[in-house]
Amino acid sequence: MELVEFYKPRRLSPARLDRYLAGGWFRSSNGLFRNQLLCLDGKLCTVVNIRLDLRTHQFRASQRKLLNRLSNCRVEIGPLDICDDMEHLYEHTKLRFKGFVFPNLHSFLYDFMDRAIFDSYQVRVYKNENLIAASIFDCGEKGIMSVLGLYHPAYKSWSPGILTMLLEIQWGMEQGFHYYYPGYVLDESDSFDYKQRLGRFQFLNKNHRWTYHYDEVVASSRVPNIVGKSDTLQAELEAKGIPHKRLFYKLFSLGYAYPEGTFLRHPLIFILPELSENPFKVSIASFNPESGLFQLSHPLPVQDEFLSQHQSKEFQDTETYYDLVLQENQEDTQSFTSARALANEVTKKLQRMHEQHGYRHISLIKTMS
Repeated sequence: MELVEFYKPRRLSPARLDRYLAGGWFRSSNGLFRNQLLCLDGKLCTVVNIRLDLRTHQFRASQRKLLNRLSNCRVEIGPLDICDDMEHLYEHTKLRFKGFVFPNLHSFLYDFMDRAIFDSYQVRVYKNENLIAASIFDCGEKGIMSVLGLYHPAYKSWSPGILTMLLEIQWGMEQGFHYYYPGYVLDESDSFDYKQRLGRFQFLNKNHRWTYHYDEVVASSRVPNIVGKSDTLQAELEAKGIPHKRLFYKLFSLGYAYPEGTFLRHPLIFILPELSENPFKVSIASFNPESGLFQLSHPLPVQDEFLSQHQSKEFQDTETYYDLVLQENQEDTQSFTSARALANEVTKKLQRMHEQHGYRHISLIKTMS
């Protein structure tokens, strides 16, 4: 299984959505994706898919107390109908999003298209006729996928994100649905741990079976191997005195949306001095988690206006994340079975560049800008 998979269906029946949800897929705008890891919070994080069995679920006393806060509110649940008030809530809520952020609610859900693939519903919570919280979820035949929660910051103390999810769960139980899918949690980050307050979750293991044993799922994570191999590569670069900068490549998943060899697919990269005769390319050392080999490549960095303008503050940190799209050329890529062999090759190339151009080490300034 690849680190990231994308699927853009033209149609999606409720029963078919159930099969994808059970296999660990989740909504991404107007399509589906599943991934094994994310670059987030300055870490490489293991993705752990979760679901709640609504047939056995029972609300805790604290959850019922939270729901009781709605006694003086009006709650509406029905087919999705995006209104201006929901767009306004999105403007408030998107400030807390991580990663890349769509500019408005409609683009978040439909990727600038008007074609609806999913059978979407909404929760709306009104206080004194003001919309204070809302959420969107998609329905399969037996499963519900929680997509997005919105709220006004003045009501943050109400735990509105949890509150609307509880309303989704309650509605799903009343309607006879079997499973509730709120996406995933991350083992190395607590960014999504709030979801685990909802109930006793099942976790998807590497064999695509649901289990209650979290540690079993995390034990098969590919993150420790990628980080460990990258540590080994960094040690070899340091031993050879090769200038480098270790960064997370936040756009690595983009490579899986296109044919192999189109965009770089490596989540951890090392920017090196320029080793290519092409002045527009950058030189990168990395560990390829798909092949298990170390690679020296010279991709072409490209500025993407949408990605650069619609990203969270965290992703703008160029000391942690590489900022440009990297277009890969497989003909300009070398693979090595060991990090030492790669470091030796870089040393040779640096010596050759010194002999040809009269400098010892090319500055990293250009590649870092």
